[in-house]
Amino acid sequence: MKYARLAILGVAVGAGLLAARLVSTSSAPAPEPVAEAAPVIEKTDVLVASTDITLGSKLSGGDLTWASWPTDALPSGVLTRDGDPGAVERLEGQITRTPIFSGEPIREERLISTDKGFMAAILPKGMRAIAVSVESETTAGGFILPGDKVDVILTKSGIDSAGAVSDTILENVRVLAIDAVTAGEQEEKNVDPKRTATLELNLPQSEIIAQAQQLGTISLALRSAQDSADDAEKIVRRKRAVTYVKYGLPSQAASQ
Repeated sequence: MKYARLAILGVAVGAGLLAARLVSTSSAPAPEPVAEAAPVIEKTDVLVASTDITLGSKLSGGDLTWASWPTDALPSGVLTRDGDPGAVERLEGQITRTPIFSGEPIREERLISTDKGFMAAILPKGMRAIAVSVESETTAGGFILPGDKVDVILTKSGIDSAGAVSDTILENVRVLAIDAVTAGEQEEKNVDPKRTATLELNLPQSEIIAQAQQLGTISLALRSAQDSADDAEKIVRRKRAVTYVKYGLPSQAASQ
């Protein structure tokens, strides 16, 4: 009887020890995962604008700075410190063809190296800039801004000065400036369109404008953005009937 009790006691003690071992094993913390090293991104110093630069601005050293860009994502045509370490000094004094925003990479095709004035620098080869006198009521109520495309209308006195004749003499002409405000400055200056509009013209068009200013009043008609493509017809000299009023009666005369 005593041996039976001892055997039962031994079995109970063994079962307790086994249970305690199982509990201690299950509560042990799981091993922490080994962190993988982050991939190394190779970078290159790129020349960028350190501030917003307006169209027609002359660059200074403070306008440019070097910024790190991922080498695999470098835009085409940018200037790098490795390829052109003296780019900041070399580009000082050049004029911008277009606005450049802060942080934007500098591309040389958007700059002009010249000792000429801004207007001469931005004119395409073969084109001229000519100023025409206009009044506020002949410029779409002041809504014509530098960079817009317009048609040029000549109004002159009719027969015996009793009436007026109007005709479109040029079409799809670009406005370079209103007074002394260019496209890059129209948000910084008050555009007052009652004195002078500077137009981009070729030589024959310039001659037409010069003659028209001696014949009558020049008006500018604003074209829609959809109707202002660069390849649209720019010059039309028409001989067509224009209606004018004489002694209260509508009449027609052929424009010259």
